[in-house]
Amino acid sequence: MKAVILHETLVKALGALNRIVSAKGQLPVLANILIEAEKTGVTLSATNLEIGLRITVGGKVTEEGALTVPARSLGEFVASLGTESVGMESAGERLKVTGGRGVGWFAGIAASEFPVMPTGKEKTKDGKIVRLKKKVVMEVATQVAYAAAVEESRPVLTGIKFYSGESGFMAVATDGFRLARKKLEGDTDWSNWGDELILPSRTIVELAKTVAEGRKEDLGVEMIKENNQVIFTYDTVSVISRVLEGNFPDVEKIIPAEYKTKVTADREELMRAVRSAAIFARESANVIRLKILDKVMKVAATGQQTGEGEMEVEIEKEGDDGEIAFNYRYVLDVLGSFPGERVLLEMTGGQTPGVWRPEKDTGLVCLIMPVRI
Repeated sequence: MKAVILHETLVKALGALNRIVSAKGQLPVLANILIEAEKTGVTLSATNLEIGLRITVGGKVTEEGALTVPARSLGEFVASLGTESVGMESAGERLKVTGGRGVGWFAGIAASEFPVMPTGKEKTKDGKIVRLKKKVVMEVATQVAYAAAVEESRPVLTGIKFYSGESGFMAVATDGFRLARKKLEGDTDWSNWGDELILPSRTIVELAKTVAEGRKEDLGVEMIKENNQVIFTYDTVSVISRVLEGNFPDVEKIIPAEYKTKVTADREELMRAVRSAAIFARESANVIRLKILDKVMKVAATGQQTGEGEMEVEIEKEGDDGEIAFNYRYVLDVLGSFPGERVLLEMTGGQTPGVWRPEKDTGLVCLIMPVRI
């Protein structure tokens, strides 16, 4: 293998690939990036067996070949080079990287050891290209993905469930303590996704980063059912994801349909109040108390050593006064994900979940379980 690639292009690609590489992979080769030099250009790939990322960076190839090399070390070395282009040349299972006056030799692993990653053709059985709007990906990554579980004790909860509901096609995530559900708008033909599809939340977040700076407004999607995988293609980048399996909670039964108290507040003002209360809440399991009294919401918290604090927020209220306690981190996650200037909180006492909605987006709903105090 022998190729020359633009330095800026290579640095950007290696940065994206290093987000995928597993530091503690099951196999040594999973800590490596696969470099494939072909007549059409150079393709770089990384995978952690859950998500795969393939980026074609172009370049001048004078000798074809393939090799895997340590991702982190290669990325750091290339970033340190002050040059316009980077040369790569393999010798057996070693890779020589040159740029300006810098030279680095990297011990590699044969390309044959790297897991096989499907390429996809962006087509369904009827030959049509399946398209997904970039806007939808960005909204799900921002407004839903944060509610997915981080711990893998229940792997299915680390995912986002896409499903057909009574009022349309939905995306939902929950970790058992909070929930976010978004109705997906646009002209996407969701029938290709089936009745239900669960993808790792990390896939959607990575996909959003991939498309964020691009100019194209949609991306290609291909379902590979025999491999239980999905391939998203955007320009010269492909994100390959496995599909999660398991029993996802029936969220439609979890979200309360009625409330006794409904509050409307300024989102930024409420966020400032929660952040202020958080100073005291950190010493008491992150718990803040929301007290609704007539036209005021009092956001309060007590710390064993810090003291106590209480901030007032002007509100519009329907129904009864009330009080409820939440983990302040969950509240900030919800408020930070919402579009618009005003938010709604619906509740029925302090022992049932609080339902949050942006005032002008009826398709988005978030739920936070209360803390008993």
